[in-house]
Amino acid sequence: MRSGSTKQQCKPIIAYEPETKAFMKLQYLGDARDAFKWDLLHWICTKSSPRFANLIFVPMLTPDSENSTEGKTPNKWFQCREFIRPFINSLKKEPRSLERISALESVEQNAPSFHVSLFSLSRYIEPDNRRNDYWVGFTPEEYENSVVFFDPDNGFETKTQHGTKWMRHTEVKHFLSRLPKSSVVVVYQHRPRRTWDDVFAGLMKSLDYTHTAVAAHEGNLAFVALAGNESAGRRVIAAVEKYANEHKIVRHKLLKDGHG
Repeated sequence: MRSGSTKQQCKPIIAYEPETKAFMKLQYLGDARDAFKWDLLHWICTKSSPRFANLIFVPMLTPDSENSTEGKTPNKWFQCREFIRPFINSLKKEPRSLERISALESVEQNAPSFHVSLFSLSRYIEPDNRRNDYWVGFTPEEYENSVVFFDPDNGFETKTQHGTKWMRHTEVKHFLSRLPKSSVVVVYQHRPRRTWDDVFAGLMKSLDYTHTAVAAHEGNLAFVALAGNESAGRRVIAAVEKYANEHKIVRHKLLKDGHG
């Protein structure tokens, strides 16, 4: 936290690894899923009551896929709010760069901003025992009044789907337990070749470590928000529900509300 500031800001946590490969999975930047992602995250930060002061972005990068059509869906396919659109378009500019995401904090004119911190911009998730190296320097206990967003390629791990493209439940449980009570976690979730009802039913069986879980989703992707206590949970549930109500193609689903 910065002392003497008029808003609560986390200290910069940008981590660089110059020796790592230069080709990361940046091909998604600026596409339709990005329009949904950043519009929703901006909404959660600014429309929650009280507002969240910080957005912590954890990209969980993997190498770009060669000869792939990923990231080609036009962002106009998702009807984000108009003041978000120029920001989304800026992410498509070459060379693509995660640093541009920090501009999200000031895209809405004449409105109180929030602070965006970017973690591990050039380090990517390694398999097996090397995975722990990715989290060096990640300090959740310092992220007061924050939305901590994890952006794996595919979402939460399952019994048959795990590896560098998935977020481990053990990781989320550990980080959520260390977060201040004023903060929440959001995890990107891609829909595999199953219905959302099936995906969410399986996910709920693994969420014994969280007090609250609510999802905002459209046809192919979702964002699952988790809170470790009732107060933070109420904030994020209300924000997600209102977002879904004001976006025709977005639905919300309460996965869990209370321990047990």
